[in-house]
Amino acid sequence: MQKRTKRIRKAKRIARVSKAKRATKTQGLTLGLVGFAKISSVEGIKLRSSTKKMFADFDRRGLSPAERRREIFEKHAKKA
Repeated sequence: MQKRTKRIRKAKRIARVSKAKRATKTQGLTLGLVGFAKISSVEGIKLRSSTKKMFADFDRRGLSPAERRREIFEKHAKKA
């Protein structure tokens, strides 16, 4: 009886871990600007006003995530 109980507990633990792994692989984590600012403030990092304006402009223009990445890359890319 005791072996069966251990097997059941082990199976449940494996199922929980597997479910957690699947969730992180498929869903990912999206952190918004407000959440990022809160976490960054704990680390002592603050967004510049120019960066806040840039993100507000992205929101106003309704850019997709890919378009936002492209704009940020173009802004910060080294000019050859």
